[in-house]
Amino acid sequence: MEKYLIKYKIATVAELVNAFDYRGFRFEPATNEWWHCDAWIATKTIEAENIIKARSQFYKELLPLIERFSVVSQCAFRVTANTYFIYKLTNNKDKVIYIFYVRESGHTGLMFDEQEINQLDNFDNVVNKEALIYVAEAANASTFYTRLTMLIMGIEGLAGELVTKKEIKTNKTELITILGQPLFDQLYAYGTGIRNKLFHGKTFSNQLIDGLTEKVYDKIRDYLEQKYNIHLEKNVVNPQRNFHGNFQFAGTYEKLTDVKYLDIATIESSFDENNPKKDEVYRNIFDGIVISPANY
Repeated sequence: MEKYLIKYKIATVAELVNAFDYRGFRFEPATNEWWHCDAWIATKTIEAENIIKARSQFYKELLPLIERFSVVSQCAFRVTANTYFIYKLTNNKDKVIYIFYVRESGHTGLMFDEQEINQLDNFDNVVNKEALIYVAEAANASTFYTRLTMLIMGIEGLAGELVTKKEIKTNKTELITILGQPLFDQLYAYGTGIRNKLFHGKTFSNQLIDGLTEKVYDKIRDYLEQKYNIHLEKNVVNPQRNFHGNFQFAGTYEKLTDVKYLDIATIESSFDENNPKKDEVYRNIFDGIVISPANY
């Protein structure tokens, strides 16, 4: 087994006043001025066979704690899209470090032109127009769970309801028309349906949800076209673009000049395009790029 030091930046609006230790992690403000600080640093040493398993174990232990911090602080925490580094403490005489650097970037919009304007009147024919607010809210969502929830609410709204003497229920036949049987089963199958688990407070493995929001949104887009002759542009990358969650990132292995530079703020400053001294900082703390080392 090898030992890995992992330092992970967590974006949040919860202003951490004093550093503290909890469940084997060290949590501290990302800067000395906690009242102006919009991130924490989580630090832990992990024992694992390799860097991939170390990172996986770190996340597995960290995520449940972030959920507690968010609830008790009544503040948002962004666990994904954050800078972190992993430094191998054992068998690492060259002081090689893995760095995942993230920076926010501006959003890129989509054109609103004649093609879009020509579709507007067709929305008058949508039977259940209240569903559209949830499709629109999905575009404002900044996380997977919120976007999926809004899309499902939008689909159920578009499907409409059946009213009998004893109950009001979603129109299952129209749901299947919108989703197709395979995706309907993935979302609604008794005991295993993701929709039902989602609305009963359950979470899912990545294998179950990979690409799911994209599939659901594509079905909405197809349904609007086929049912109401509303043509949404399909030749676009990442539709439902918004103001949030736009990042650029890169991962690299570097050779440290000294372990005293095992600090996220220092490392970030060496990659920050807005830092006029970034090249000087880089030369001070690194001794060159390393091509993915074996057995790291």
